[in-house]
Amino acid sequence: MEQDIDKLLKLQEIDLEIDRLEKLIKKIPEEIENLKQKKEELLFKFEKINNDIKHAEARKKEKELDIQTYQDRILKIEDALNRVKTNEEYKSLLREKAQLEESIMEIEDEILNIMEEIEHLKEEKKKLEKDIEQEKQRIENEIKKKEKLLEETKNKLKQLKEEREKIKKEISPQSLSKYELIKKKRGSKVIAIINDDTCSGCYMVIPPKVYSNLVKGEQLLTCPHCGRFLYYRSV
Repeated sequence: MEQDIDKLLKLQEIDLEIDRLEKLIKKIPEEIENLKQKKEELLFKFEKINNDIKHAEARKKEKELDIQTYQDRILKIEDALNRVKTNEEYKSLLREKAQLEESIMEIEDEILNIMEEIEHLKEEKKKLEKDIEQEKQRIENEIKKKEKLLEETKNKLKQLKEEREKIKKEISPQSLSKYELIKKKRGSKVIAIINDDTCSGCYMVIPPKVYSNLVKGEQLLTCPHCGRFLYYRSV
């Protein structure tokens, strides 16, 4: 079994890289989706400002129509003032006219506020339009990079799996079977490389006799605590 150690180390190296790539392949689509979501949020924010401007302009138009309605009523009152027959009716019409004029002044103040709101929104839209275009381009470029990375990672993973199948054939069935069993239990770190009396896999102290045999390199040994292969490498 000891002659298999170099091949097993290579197999472990491949398996660790496969694990890394598989995690990356799982992570990249999530990152791409997050970027797309950010892009959608930018477009939504821009669309919201457009809608806010439209709604403000619609409110302004409604207020202007209200003023026109009140002004028309005032004209009718002024015409009626010339035809009233009683002093009480005359005073009533004057009160109504005064109320309408006061309402017009209030609405004109509201229109001024709406106009300021529209101006502010248009300035914000102008600034956001520039920022959005830059950020949108950055996000699209980032998405393309990640899509390219995803494709490259998938190709590399495929090559590694093919390489893994080849190297498996160069390892004795007994060693390979034990390797796969340890991998199933402990993950891809199957071989604990050590240079002292502590297992680098579980960080437990290796019994002196096992450590002594390990240093001699007489056989492929396993950690009595975690079951990983032990490989001694002198400093």
